[in-house]
Amino acid sequence: MPFLHPDLEAAAATLTPLRDAAIRIGAPDPVAALRQIDCSPQAIRDSARTLSTGRDVLVTARLEFERGAHRAERRWGGEPAAHFRSRADELDVHYRQAAEVAARTAAVGLDLAELLDRLARQTAAQVVATARATTPATESILAGDRTAEAAYQVRTACTTIGEAVTRGVAAITEATTFLDPFTTPVLPG
Repeated sequence: MPFLHPDLEAAAATLTPLRDAAIRIGAPDPVAALRQIDCSPQAIRDSARTLSTGRDVLVTARLEFERGAHRAERRWGGEPAAHFRSRADELDVHYRQAAEVAARTAAVGLDLAELLDRLARQTAAQVVATARATTPATESILAGDRTAEAAYQVRTACTTIGEAVTRGVAAITEATTFLDPFTTPVLPG
């Protein structure tokens, strides 16, 4: 199964020999570890842009509604017009809130996509460097070497890769606490 993030896909290809060596000595699979941080920042960016477009639709709808409400008010008078204006103002507040939240959410989505992209790229670079540093031991294991030193180097590389992924996932978890306010509905039910 391909990775969603292109840098992680490239890193996984680089990790293939290390993974094969790890399997031979019973070490953790570095490619499986890498999957834990796989993401698609582009999909999040696309969603944020769609949400931004939706915000524009809300603003346009609010302005159209307001024009229609003013026309209706001019034709009416007295208590019905005052009641209508009161209800129209309530609806206008909801339109404004929804548009504001859509704009904030789109901005947060773009920030989140940037964060995920940066962490995926950094993690990919770290694991590739680790795998390359272990190339001699990896090739030795793949050639049939069962020395403790070669096995230790491969096992250590796999553990280091797992730790790098764990740090990346922890950074994502910590950084995304700013999403908590977005779990509350915008409009009352």
